[in-house]
Amino acid sequence: IPQSYLDRKFEEGLSGLAVRVGDEEINVKLESSPQGRNSTPNPDYRDEDGNPFVPVGMVGDPNTGQRCEGNSACTPICPVQAKYNALKTLNAIKKAKLEVRAQSVASKILIDSETGRVSGIQYKHYDNPDTPQFTEKTVTGKVYVLAAHAIENAKLLLASNVANSSNQVGRNLMDHLCMLTWGLMPEDIGAYRGPGSTSGIPWFRDGSFRKEHASFRVELGNWGWNWPTGAPNSDVFQNVAGYTDTRGVLHPPLFGKALRHRLKDQLTRQFRIAWEIEQLPHPGNCITIDPAYTDRLGNLKPIVSYHMSDYSRAAAPVSKRINDAIFDRLGVVQYTQYHSTDTGYFEYDGEGYTVNGAGHVVGTHRMGTSAQESVVDRNQRTWDHENLYLVGCGNMPTLGTSNPTLTASALAIWAGDNILQDLP
Repeated sequence: IPQSYLDRKFEEGLSGLAVRVGDEEINVKLESSPQGRNSTPNPDYRDEDGNPFVPVGMVGDPNTGQRCEGNSACTPICPVQAKYNALKTLNAIKKAKLEVRAQSVASKILIDSETGRVSGIQYKHYDNPDTPQFTEKTVTGKVYVLAAHAIENAKLLLASNVANSSNQVGRNLMDHLCMLTWGLMPEDIGAYRGPGSTSGIPWFRDGSFRKEHASFRVELGNWGWNWPTGAPNSDVFQNVAGYTDTRGVLHPPLFGKALRHRLKDQLTRQFRIAWEIEQLPHPGNCITIDPAYTDRLGNLKPIVSYHMSDYSRAAAPVSKRINDAIFDRLGVVQYTQYHSTDTGYFEYDGEGYTVNGAGHVVGTHRMGTSAQESVVDRNQRTWDHENLYLVGCGNMPTLGTSNPTLTASALAIWAGDNILQDLP
């Protein structure tokens, strides 16, 4: 994806800036981020027949969505489907023998006691989500794949007492600890244009400093203060009602032309940075189940146990120091606030910080080289049941600093190849 105007202004303003992290001096510069969305096709790409690559557009309207249009509305689904979504895969294989059963929730994995192979998946079909009534059914096949992501995959395995000879199912839950900073640039930087992020600062992923604290990736956001404050809606509400900003300045209520001018001045200068801090695998960060906690259908709910290690927390003050150097260089007015009432608030060396979940949920059925310390092998097949595969980020044994989606996609494709080889 081409870098945004904001990216280019940052790159220009940060030219020559270097910061010290541990024993190393690191140049602060931006790099374009890989994307799972359509952009300018690479003329060197060819399909299996040697034809030029043609982007897959919107389902039902293939001429739409062949390029990212910068709508700033990519979540959860791009309005023109330039960003990948599962409809594209389903549409591509619609001629295959495929059946999607809606309002059907998997509840138990059935195991043949003699062979150890999966013999079926039990599920509950409901017609009305407002009632607890359901019909229990079973689906059978030759090969079974769980693709419900790290939390639900682990919950279903635990509820079925399946694939857990290693006692690793549900363990080593990870996510990026995402510390946000935000402020106002001194000039219009074209906020709210493009995908959520097109560039980052990747140079803090590795180094001798990792002896002291976790590594981190820096994501530069294109959507103003959307994440930390709920902008732009929150800006409209504040300016209509009147408010006192973080520096104690009173802003009276506005309407009409004055309101429009204020919003134009504020919103176009907003930006935020996400400092995505690495988390190491820890067995105490886990998904468990308890018969006391069930949903409307009687299925067990996942119980999440989660904590931040001192190793990860120690990266927060380092990140904030680098952030302040960036803000100073660019002439940014700081609006970042952390409150003790925030869900992810913690203190380190007497200073308070707040982290959010990035939604990069990894671990809980990790891949490994032996049945004693992992749940799946390199082929994404469970060690305990030869016809049961798990796919998704739950197979990843570590998180690192990069977003996990492209890695999960690659592992899923790899699992598909191996499943095809296993089919009789």
